[in-house]
Amino acid sequence: MGGAKAASDSAASEWDDSHNADLPEWKRRCIRTYGECQEDGWTGSCYECFRYCEGQQEWPIDKCYRRKEEK
Repeated sequence: MGGAKAASDSAASEWDDSHNADLPEWKRRCIRTYGECQEDGWTGSCYECFRYCEGQQEWPIDKCYRRKEEK
C-alpha cells in the first residue's frame, strides 16, 4: 500500500478534505488520489481505479498513474 500513499502524499497538502474527517484514512487517500488523477489527466480510468481503491483500500498504481513527462 506504500505506493498509493506515496501517490497521494503530495496531494494531502493541496486538497482540503477536512469535510471527510469522519472517513477512514484509506478512503481519504482514495478520494485525494482520485482528485489528482482527474485534475492531472493520469493514465488509466480514474473512476475505475477509485472503485478498486474503495474495495481494496489501496490505489492501483499499475493501472492509474501520472503520465511521464515528455522531454
